[in-house]
Amino acid sequence: MRPKLRLAAAVPTLAMAAFAGGAAADPAGLILSTDKVRSDSGGAFISVSVKNNSSQVIDQIVVTCAFRNGSKAVGTSSTTLFATVPGVTGQDQVRLFGVSATAADCAITSPKS
Repeated sequence: MRPKLRLAAAVPTLAMAAFAGGAAADPAGLILSTDKVRSDSGGAFISVSVKNNSSQVIDQIVVTCAFRNGSKAVGTSSTTLFATVPGVTGQDQVRLFGVSATAADCAITSPKS
């Protein structure tokens, strides 16, 4: 069974939820924050950040987002943050090319807690 994730809400209009649903401890002391979903001529994207609240360097953090346009699922995409040291926040965008989206459900899918 996949552990449930607790996600930090930095902005009130965030479109985020754990794939596993519910609230529990973040894997390995990681805190995920997301911005709102945007679309441009290339497709849909969402800015994500993960704060490393652990006491160890995390080699790779994978954030996966399932994009939706209204209630219709339009696709899934991921990004990998590398070598995130304790106390540091890694940032990137998760992009899904060729679609428009209004929302995304994002979760830290690796490492597992």
